[in-house]
Amino acid sequence: MKFKPKSEKELAEANLWPKGDYAFEILEAEETQDRNGNDMLKLKVKVFKDSGASQNIFDYVSGEWMEFKLRHLAEACGLLTDYENGELNDYELVGKTGFCKVGISKDKNGEYPDRNGINDYLVDKPASQKDIKEVLNDDSVPF
Repeated sequence: MKFKPKSEKELAEANLWPKGDYAFEILEAEETQDRNGNDMLKLKVKVFKDSGASQNIFDYVSGEWMEFKLRHLAEACGLLTDYENGELNDYELVGKTGFCKVGISKDKNGEYPDRNGINDYLVDKPASQKDIKEVLNDDSVPF
């Protein structure tokens, strides 16, 4: 068998998605606290390409840091009234869909491979994306 050998770095980079806007569905949400004791949401988010390919990304959202992201998450999920009342419940987020901006996170120490992360949640559907229903109802999506 002949093949082109790849380094660990090349293999890790092959699994990275390009920066961009993608459809999402929240699979899990848990209210927890960050290391400073601030309330935080720990989310398991399934992110989809227009082709139906998907990956899971863990996201951590706090009202103490990245406040814009918390508001945008609530608004993208149709929970802006809850946000404006000062409370988002984890169980209300599960199953919510919308669009998010995915980026690439680099480990500053070089200890871990680069990975995709959610930079923000989008309030409006990006012009470059299929409608969320088209993406989630695609036969290639396994649910």
